Amino acid sequence: MKNLLYIGWIGFNNLGDELLWNIFKEKCGEFLDVKEFEITPSVPGVDLKSLEKYDMVILGGGSLLLPGYLQILQKALHQGKPVAIWGSGIDWIEKKNLDLLENNQLKSMEQNFKQKDVEVLEEVIEKASFVGVRGPLTKKAIEIMLGTEKAKKVKIIGDPGLLLKKPNLTNKKEKIIGINWGTTFNRLYGGNEAKVEDQLVMAAKELIKSGYKIMIYTVWGNDIPHCERLYKKINDSQNVILDKNLYKEKKLMEKLSQCMGTINFKLHANYLSFTANVPAIALGYRFKVFDNAASLGLQHLVVSTDSQQLTKEILERVAIIEKDEAKIIEQYTATKKEYSPLLESLFTNGYL
Repeated sequence: MKNLLYIGWIGFNNLGDELLWNIFKEKCGEFLDVKEFEITPSVPGVDLKSLEKYDMVILGGGSLLLPGYLQILQKALHQGKPVAIWGSGIDWIEKKNLDLLENNQLKSMEQNFKQKDVEVLEEVIEKASFVGVRGPLTKKAIEIMLGTEKAKKVKIIGDPGLLLKKPNLTNKKEKIIGINWGTTFNRLYGGNEAKVEDQLVMAAKELIKSGYKIMIYTVWGNDIPHCERLYKKINDSQNVILDKNLYKEKKLMEKLSQCMGTINFKLHANYLSFTANVPAIALGYRFKVFDNAASLGLQHLVVSTDSQQLTKEILERVAIIEKDEAKIIEQYTATKKEYSPLLESLFTNGYL
């Protein structure tokens, strides 16, 4: 019996992180002999300082390439245990540094990784059996820290959300825009969640004027009060549905499949939308959203939350969806086809 430790931000009823864990479990069941494996998820109560009983440690999907998690992988390596990085990404890079990174002008990552953290990252990447990261911006950031030669081992494999299975979609599309709203406790580009919310209200009112209905939905319990406030501010019960249910991924995809498009605050709401064949506009509130969009080749559908013309930019993206719906879904499907074998290679190539 081989005991695997899967590290993720799980056990907090956040649909995005939970679905990544669900996908990992599903793939283990699909490709491994489950009788030979015991998989422990890092839910609250699991002591990540005590790794003795595990045979291997996997850093799973999410924005987990952080010094604290990397130190856990380093500790596992020092105990002679293999480790893997599976679709994880970097986050928390300031907007000005994101802009520099995208233009190949960022020289240092010292705001996020001190020298001792870089040394841990270097050792983990050198010794890990599998290193697959979420997107090209994460890989660029690693190259800045380690140099291109040492970062060669790092493969871009996409977010594990790409492995979501399409449910049986029977809903006919209607003129509905889904809006996923919530909170990051004001830790977002622009530093003003209330302003973003007000701009979103204005965008929703404009969409209603042009014949759309709005469906507000959530993927995390903590976001419900923020969705309720958005609903009250739009103040149009005839044209706005507030759905406070915390659905499992399959059920939520079925719900979203009736929409023409979605506008999403939380990262994995975009994957649920795309998997339901619904183009998604991402509110770029932190680095991870831009990294993710770059991996999908859909950067033009991101609106940064520090934009001075947020309402206008959202409406422009809706116009792009109206015009290019088929092309957008085609692009997502092509990316899924490219990355799925890379994500599955952790299971199919004998790493576990």
